[in-house]
Amino acid sequence: MANINLKQRKQTLLEMREDILNELKKDRQAESLRNSTEDNSYSFHLADQGSDCNEQEKSYLIASMEGNVLKALDEALARIEDGSYGKCLLCGNIINSKRLEALPYAELCIDCKSKKEMF
Repeated sequence: MANINLKQRKQTLLEMREDILNELKKDRQAESLRNSTEDNSYSFHLADQGSDCNEQEKSYLIASMEGNVLKALDEALARIEDGSYGKCLLCGNIINSKRLEALPYAELCIDCKSKKEMF
């Protein structure tokens, strides 16, 4: 891969990472604000309790998914540093550039990813 291309990919990964960190920070601030504005008396209606629980689970799921993407971004940045970026971690072949454009933190070529998802 060309040096300029790696610089661009690194910048894209860093920007994606920053966006996720900002989103997580906003979510934490919103959760904190929501908790501080509640009157500390929990809703006694079952439907309200269910809605509150559902919202909390959704927030945790989103944070977990964002955490997984953060981990993948950090791993991709490490691969840029060690020179292995753009190579499939399973077969060692070069990952298609269109795949890396769409998913800059991809660690598997499309064939290996397809095989992995089958199992």
